[in-house]
Amino acid sequence: MRIRKLALVAVAAALPFTLTACGGASVEDFCEQYEAIDQIEEEDADEAKDAFDELAGNVPDDAGDEVEEAAKFLAENFPEDGDFEAAVENGDLSEEDAEEFAAAADTVQSYGDENCGS
Repeated sequence: MRIRKLALVAVAAALPFTLTACGGASVEDFCEQYEAIDQIEEEDADEAKDAFDELAGNVPDDAGDEVEEAAKFLAENFPEDGDFEAAVENGDLSEEDAEEFAAAADTVQSYGDENCGS
């Protein structure tokens, strides 16, 4: 389940229609969780939700607030069933939130690709 693919799905779902820092994790911890997300099958929404929660808890301090806030936004706004289109259609996720989700996914993916060798 590539984060970039999730960003594209979130943006596509939006077309028709202050976080606190915890930090303290290592880059290795972040990368381990970041790479684990790629191994999740698309239909495993519960596992994906848990993985994004773990990722948000493993953002290193040196990643900066933007990456940490983006990771937390992904964890907080990942649809329970993983269906972005349905979440936008039924109002669980606004078009603006879907676009913000896509931007957050890009931020996290950029940091992950730069630091995790993906």
